[in-house]
Amino acid sequence: MDARPVLDGLRVLDLTRNLAGPMCTMLLGDLGADVVKIEHPSGGDDTRQWLPPAWNGRSATFLAANRNKRSMAVDLDTPEGRSLVLRLAAGADVVVESFKPGSLDKRGLGFETVRATNKRVVWCSISAYGNTGPWRDVAGYDPVLQAKTGIMSLTGEPDRSPVRLGIGAIDLGTAMWSAVGILAALRERDTTGLGGLVEASLYETSTWWLSYFITGYLAGGDVPNRQGTRTAFIAPYEVFPTADGEIMIAAANNTLFRSLVGALGLAALLDDPRFSTNADRVAHREQLRARIVLALESDTATAWEQRLNAASVPCSRVRTVDELLNDEQLSALGLLTEVAHPDIADLRLVDMPIRRNGRRAERLRRPPELGEHTNEILAELQE
Repeated sequence: MDARPVLDGLRVLDLTRNLAGPMCTMLLGDLGADVVKIEHPSGGDDTRQWLPPAWNGRSATFLAANRNKRSMAVDLDTPEGRSLVLRLAAGADVVVESFKPGSLDKRGLGFETVRATNKRVVWCSISAYGNTGPWRDVAGYDPVLQAKTGIMSLTGEPDRSPVRLGIGAIDLGTAMWSAVGILAALRERDTTGLGGLVEASLYETSTWWLSYFITGYLAGGDVPNRQGTRTAFIAPYEVFPTADGEIMIAAANNTLFRSLVGALGLAALLDDPRFSTNADRVAHREQLRARIVLALESDTATAWEQRLNAASVPCSRVRTVDELLNDEQLSALGLLTEVAHPDIADLRLVDMPIRRNGRRAERLRRPPELGEHTNEILAELQE
């Protein structure tokens, strides 16, 4: 018999949209919680309209962030909608919301209102800049926060304009930190019997991603800048060209450097004082790069990847998403999961990137249609 999902029996009221909030509540659903997703009857979650790409008419972004949920169509700007959400919140273990700070309070749906009737509720507020401070009321999305906090100034080639990260790392990071905070609050509730307030924001997550850059600046006063594929304080640690493509090599210590130059046929570099230590190699990065490039141009990226892996040098040729999906390692880990869907015969979603007792997501429900479970949830409220 399968073990009981760790969050089985917990009700999560999901008042979020876009990406950070829905990814957070999906994680809770993956762990077994019953997630009730509240969506506006007209259009629902914004990500339902974020297409292409689409899968049989459904937004791929929505599908990726909303499994293991039930959808209920409710208009929070009507008295009936507000009353219904208050009733749901009164019986919820967790409420996750991503409204503009103060917006739910104006509707009579804020944390203090709900806590007055539900002392056990764990309330998670996700915002762009946090619930206090001069930027509290300013709107923000992932790439805006990348620009605001300096991440974008570090992304791209040094002689070209900054670029955004190719993934919504700030949204996804905020989702994970929110889930961590919620789980911590639930653990505390086990002891005290009381819920509490968890606050997360894109701004705080983005700043946290910069932790070692910030510490480095405080230590030395040098403003970090764009390095392309390089890391400023390690060499060789970047993408190099080969005879037919590119390969990322990360020789982050002396042992790895010795293995690298041995595999490249450049063992003589070990006797060159310019490359004795990592600090030396950083100081003479361009000279070192020139020697490595000359060696790598003699063979293909695939051949070098195999050779360097055999020498235990961390590396990978630069691959595309379609190559990832054909990766034997991905298949071996079982990270891509088939999800039964009446209108998408081959729906596959990336599962949780962790396993507990050999399992990933502990519950598997397909992403819902807009308002699909409205009547079902209403009937439960009458019981």
